[in-house]
Amino acid sequence: MTQPIDDVQARDLLQRCAQKDEQALKDLHALMARRIYAFAFHRFRDEVTAETVVVDTLFEVWNSAAKFRGESQASTWILGIARYKLLALWRQRSPSHDDIDDHAETLPSDLDDAETTLSRWQQSRLVQQCMSGLSAAHRECLQLVYFEGLGLAEVAAIQQVPENTVKTRMFHARKNMRSCVEQNGGSQP
Repeated sequence: MTQPIDDVQARDLLQRCAQKDEQALKDLHALMARRIYAFAFHRFRDEVTAETVVVDTLFEVWNSAAKFRGESQASTWILGIARYKLLALWRQRSPSHDDIDDHAETLPSDLDDAETTLSRWQQSRLVQQCMSGLSAAHRECLQLVYFEGLGLAEVAAIQQVPENTVKTRMFHARKNMRSCVEQNGGSQP
């Protein structure tokens, strides 16, 4: 889990960016770039795309810093911008499929036998299949909570919905994942 961003510092940097202070943008980059990169890389698994999202997000922050109203944490507002940049890239991207041969060199060979590796790969594929069957909002909730370690209030701010909506989405997402895994022969997560 990553360390929380200092919100007081981030808010100050946003105010300075609104005044077009270039040093503030550099400092904001130092503060937020890794978090934005991880946020994007987790979704696309592509370094170039993640770097593009970092640049596009910080450029948008530079141009829109005066619009930050302070109703959420600064990092949540910035990740919300990153989310929109990701969605724009996602719409432009054509679907792709991984070929197992592309990952042959990264599969562990001395830790597990072939049967264990295959079983784990099948479980991973089943989870991916079940995740892809969720609505975009449910899938995003699971990713933000379980993989990004964000709290419900932060997810609500990013998705621009009430916190109770996030709770409901999480409930239904977990229920649908459990059902999908069980129906497809996997064990209950």
